[in-house]
Amino acid sequence: MAPADCRILIEKLKACSDEQLLVELQLIKTWNIGKCELYHWVDLLDRFDGILCDAGQTVENMSWLLVCDRPDNAQLKALLLAVLNFTALLIEYSFSRHLYSSIEHLTTLLASCDMQVVLSVLNLLYVFSKRSNYITRLGSDKRTPLLARLQHLAESWGGKENGFGLAECCRDLLMTKYPPSATTLHFEFYAEPGPEVKIERKQTSSNTLHYIHIEQLDKISDSPSEIMESLTVMYNIPKDKQTLLFTHIRLAHGFSNHKKRLQAVQARLHAISILVYSNALQESANSILYNGLIEELVDVLQITDKQLVDIKAASLRTLTSIVHLERTPKLSNIIDCTGTASYHGFLPVLVRNCIQAMIDPLMEPYPHQFATALFSFLYHLASYDAGGEALVSCGMMEALLKVIKFLGDEQDQITFVTRAVRVVDLITNLDMAAFQSHSGLSIFICRLEHEVDLSRKECPFVIKPKIQRPSAAVESEDMDTDMEMSEVAMESSPGPSTSSGSRPEVDHRAQSSTANTPRAGMQCIPQRAALLKSMLNFLKKAIQDPAFSDGIRHATEVVTVFVFQEPSLLSSLQDNGLTDVMLHALLIKDVPATREVLGSLPNVFSALCLNARGLHSFVQCQPFERLFKVLLSPDYLPAMRRRRSSDPLGDTASNLGSAVDELMRHQPTLKTDATTAIIKLLEEICNLGRAPEYVCQKPSIQKADGTVAVPPARSSHAAEEASSEDEEEEEALHTFSQQQGEPETNRQVVGTEERIPIPLMDYILNVMKFVESILSNNTTDDHCQEFVNQKGLLPLVSILGLPNLPIDFPTSAACQAVAGVCKSILTLSHEPKVLQEGLCQLDSILTSLEPLHRPIEVPGGSVLLRELANAGHVTDATLSARATPLLHALTAAHAYILMFVHTCRVGQSEIRAISVNQWGSQLGLSVLNKLSQLYCSLVWESTVLLSLCTPNSLPPGCEFGQADMQKLVPKEEKPSSSTVTTSVPGSRRTDSEAVSVDSSTSGLLEGMGLDGDTLAPMETDEPTSTDPKAKSKLTPAMATRIKQIKPLLSASSRLGRALAELFGLLVKLCVGSPVRQRRSHHATSTGTTPTPAARATASALTKLLTKGLSWQPPPYTPTPRFRLTFFICSVGFTSPMLFDERKYPYHLMLQKFFCSGGHDALFETFNWALSMGGKVPVFEGLEHTDLPDGTGEFLDAWLMLVEKMVNPSTVLDSPHSLPAKMPGVTPTMPQFSALRFLIVTQKPVE
Repeated sequence: MAPADCRILIEKLKACSDEQLLVELQLIKTWNIGKCELYHWVDLLDRFDGILCDAGQTVENMSWLLVCDRPDNAQLKALLLAVLNFTALLIEYSFSRHLYSSIEHLTTLLASCDMQVVLSVLNLLYVFSKRSNYITRLGSDKRTPLLARLQHLAESWGGKENGFGLAECCRDLLMTKYPPSATTLHFEFYAEPGPEVKIERKQTSSNTLHYIHIEQLDKISDSPSEIMESLTVMYNIPKDKQTLLFTHIRLAHGFSNHKKRLQAVQARLHAISILVYSNALQESANSILYNGLIEELVDVLQITDKQLVDIKAASLRTLTSIVHLERTPKLSNIIDCTGTASYHGFLPVLVRNCIQAMIDPLMEPYPHQFATALFSFLYHLASYDAGGEALVSCGMMEALLKVIKFLGDEQDQITFVTRAVRVVDLITNLDMAAFQSHSGLSIFICRLEHEVDLSRKECPFVIKPKIQRPSAAVESEDMDTDMEMSEVAMESSPGPSTSSGSRPEVDHRAQSSTANTPRAGMQCIPQRAALLKSMLNFLKKAIQDPAFSDGIRHATEVVTVFVFQEPSLLSSLQDNGLTDVMLHALLIKDVPATREVLGSLPNVFSALCLNARGLHSFVQCQPFERLFKVLLSPDYLPAMRRRRSSDPLGDTASNLGSAVDELMRHQPTLKTDATTAIIKLLEEICNLGRAPEYVCQKPSIQKADGTVAVPPARSSHAAEEASSEDEEEEEALHTFSQQQGEPETNRQVVGTEERIPIPLMDYILNVMKFVESILSNNTTDDHCQEFVNQKGLLPLVSILGLPNLPIDFPTSAACQAVAGVCKSILTLSHEPKVLQEGLCQLDSILTSLEPLHRPIEVPGGSVLLRELANAGHVTDATLSARATPLLHALTAAHAYILMFVHTCRVGQSEIRAISVNQWGSQLGLSVLNKLSQLYCSLVWESTVLLSLCTPNSLPPGCEFGQADMQKLVPKEEKPSSSTVTTSVPGSRRTDSEAVSVDSSTSGLLEGMGLDGDTLAPMETDEPTSTDPKAKSKLTPAMATRIKQIKPLLSASSRLGRALAELFGLLVKLCVGSPVRQRRSHHATSTGTTPTPAARATASALTKLLTKGLSWQPPPYTPTPRFRLTFFICSVGFTSPMLFDERKYPYHLMLQKFFCSGGHDALFETFNWALSMGGKVPVFEGLEHTDLPDGTGEFLDAWLMLVEKMVNPSTVLDSPHSLPAKMPGVTPTMPQFSALRFLIVTQKPVE
């Protein structure tokens, strides 16, 4: 929900008619309310979009005259200007600027004849370019035309040496003082000749150079648009040259008019700044930022005419942008031209005069816009060493401290104090002496106390601590509050600076008898919040300087630094109640949702717990439950993200966990409470994941390391101004900031139920990063043991199987994070319960998947497709675990498999032994048996689904699976209305893309076998939809069906690949082979004796191979291709289970493979394929004309496997051999003989 003050203004403006809206918008000159998400303004922005659209329409029969430029539309133009100016303010004080969607209209309005309209558009674009990377993120279809028009506006007019210096153009001189070309239109272009010309001149060049030359264009009474219209009729001007021509016409036509000429200069300067901040000057940098431009800009500043304030401000902004872009190369030039390094230089004198005019009531202050640009220029200059040293040399410190000391409390004045603080902060990095000599610290403290007192007048003593004496510390009571804490918005200041409604005096210490009660949801005005933040940032730095020994008593981080610097003075802070205020503000109230605050909290708490009294107060607040709840709140999600890959490694959640770990180690008595709170946090995630009223909304685009995928960010030096000097756009291409402020009543319909969307995946990812840091920040296992002892494994492992998770959860960073925590606990604590809990939960999920193994009745089809078809009446059935229980059970099984894959990838022998023992236990063997059944069912399901997605793969008239396919697209609905793939990554939206299924279907099962030299098991040579003939036969209905089947095919094939990987890792654990083979010339034979658990596990794995090689499809299978495809998968999967990457066999696996009947099954499979199912003799099969499609593929895979089995050098000399005599083995138990295996295998081959 939007903050109250924003909401009031939004509702007020929405209720206005156009006439009232004009009046209201013209009254809003500055921003007096808090910042909020742009999302809350969408209704108004839609209305503004309509106004921009109307104004930018072209007049009938005139393609270059905009509606807003007609003389009879003065009211529309006034409303247009008001909307543009208000939008610029709104964009400056909002987040999530990527939601703005009227950029095409702004581009159109740059072609207005009225330069005032152009300037208002440029002002809005300037805010976008300086405050965010909005323009650089635009799609090329929107960005290219916009940048082209800006380039036209920004191009050089000829420079000072040609009589067009900026300062000269700003003066009101006679036209005779300017070159004649100022009002001359000379335009050259290449035009395509007309058809009749092409016929006559076939042999000549197709392009002809034309030129337009009109002198004294300003004398023509027509408007620029009318001149343009007539020229487009007379000449065949290429479309891509027309806007450039119009820009030239508008400039030449208005140049003789002083007002229009000034507007053109200002527009040019604005355009240069926007292009610079948008990084759009690559090719044209030298022509637009030509040598001599900086001198011309400084010349403009030196003009004494007071009417040129806007132009001077634009010159300063352009200089600022050049500092930002060029840094060192142009910086020294700017410092020299402005005289910055000298006390009597032009810029220092200008700044001192400006500041004196601000603080002297008898002087007229400089215009706000100019002063703002001047201070912004100072800030950017000070951001670089050369600029900062110049400001130190000219004695700027004294003047800046005057601003902080004397300037008043008006909103506009506060912004200048903030800027002065920031410049002081920067230049004191180079020189602290001037700050000390002018009593800078006392000036800062006095100003800070003054601002805090102002806040207290409006919100007197929001938190009133009970002052505790040391003797009474252990009997402390809860603090009183003046009102419900939930009503107070604690953003960046002690209390809101904008409030209404009177209340009686509450506290005798309040300075005003007319104290106000803050309205619910009110925020501190951003100007005051920015000032307080800037002062505290500086004091946090200054307090550590040896030169300052005075204690400073303000704000959490400042207090933290102070306490660590002077720990002996903590008691005095406790005596005056400051520590209680801090605890109340950070724990009883909602923690401010910023990265900086969240990251600093544990350090604050560590400081406050340095003595027993502080520790007791901290524990009384139930700190951990209150603090950890931020990880499950949508309001804190933006603060949890790494916005850019350039951010320091680690994000807010991980850093928070590391700091909590440190706090627990400094104060061991907190370990139990903290662990209990962690487990409650996990249980709350489980509740959210199981509750039927919730559904998981689409997560932000996350990479595997948790960073948000966003375009590269601009330099932070560009983002100073009114709100925050380090404000970067806090948005990703897909974030939850849109939904962040929405009330819970926003619901998503899933099936027949309304369900509340929650960012469950983001919650899991953040909580896992947090827990991982706490448990594994040190190599000791004390935190892990505490976690296991308090039964934290159950909720942790349960997260993997939550029904509300989407079907793409196993491929997400969140799932990897859960697996990472499980692995950390296992490796640190050597606790087998991690695997036991996972096996237990996976066993129950596999039991629920029993229906997947039962073939469908005649005519047959896919079990998963049948489930989806029967849920056809359910909207977004794949999102609902009730509608598609088997699909969601597969998702859960996949998540558990990934966890086991993660925990099997370890090098420690003790952990490997634990894994083998668990898999070789009764429970583990039961799970393996069920997994082998699941694997076979998945191969069958994937084969069937793939054939249903592939045109012409089934015989004509075959009813196999067709009834379910028909249910996917009810006749009464449009084909596109029933698609359900919205939650699947990579799903496509357009019909043309939906038809192309090959990339995500035919190769989906490749990789089920892990051996690189075997055939991809599910790669088929059937025609797919990328085949032109096949594609042409796909109807829209078929394309829609394929889109709906894709999630099923993706889920089954991804899980198949994960199972194959797990089985391969288990083989290596059983035979004692490293998870990652080191390539050496030859490995020595170790002859490791396998444990009983390893033998049992190996036996279970080879039974899977035998089952796959002897599998029989349902009797109604429409084509032998299905069985051949299954056998291709089975043979391809068998190879990596029996041989390593260098084709050396695992003797244990060969023995178990032979004993389980797999050896016989392998040759039976060959016989079946060549005899066409027993229809012809084996020796005739290869030559038979009716040999089924796919037999050749199968034979290739089969022969590659058998070739490895009959290779004497690898079989006899394998490093994975078994000992000749195994201790503990009874004589009746068969010993493995590699030679005997070779003989048995070669005999049938011969």
